[in-house]
Amino acid sequence: MMRMSTPGSDLPSKRGFSLFELLIVLILVALAAGVVMPSFSRGLRGLELETAGRDLITRMKQVRSGAIARQEVSRIILVSSQDGPDYYVLANEFEQEQSRFLLPDRVSIQVQEEQFEGPLARINFYPNGRSSGGSFYLQNETREIEIWVDPITGFARVLKEKFD
Repeated sequence: MMRMSTPGSDLPSKRGFSLFELLIVLILVALAAGVVMPSFSRGLRGLELETAGRDLITRMKQVRSGAIARQEVSRIILVSSQDGPDYYVLANEFEQEQSRFLLPDRVSIQVQEEQFEGPLARINFYPNGRSSGGSFYLQNETREIEIWVDPITGFARVLKEKFD
């Protein structure tokens, strides 16, 4: 019995990718990742700075509310550390530390010494809702945000952002 060939039966069966094709795809993916990753990491650093600023503002609101509720002065002390990460302290009117919060490693505090007494920034929150006020900067390698505390209302907000 003789087999008849059908049209297209001489074509090879389905086959996979060759090693060369896989190498080309891997090289293209690596090049694309090399282009995208630096901008992605800059975005993450910016997000880290923004999150640290929002956390600090939220804690300032909590300290202000606590000062009103307890009818006593509360303060936040911003510390620019030479040895480790910068941090801020929630303290009572006698500067007894109640809580300490570290900023991320790449985020630092920049204080304008003419606004505050010395290199530490002390922001007082009073029982009537007011504050001692002032502004300071949180910064990383590429961005800087200015946080301003209103002396009349005691509320803090981001005043401006600057990109390098």
